[in-house]
Amino acid sequence: MRNVQKTEIIVLIIAVLALVVALVGHLAGASIANSDAFGIIAAPVPLVLGIIAFVAYKYAAANDKDTGH
Repeated sequence: MRNVQKTEIIVLIIAVLALVVALVGHLAGASIANSDAFGIIAAPVPLVLGIIAFVAYKYAAANDKDTGH
């Protein structure tokens, strides 16, 4: 079993962060009929997810090393 690299752990943490943002956006979108405050939270979720995905991609690309496998 190979060792888990620091880069993989950081990208995994970023993916979990994206999941949490998506979950909050989903819940806020489902509650938009009840309160405008949740709508304010839900509106920028696609932009935030795009930024998180871009950061994860750039970080992984910058730290990608050929392991020879």
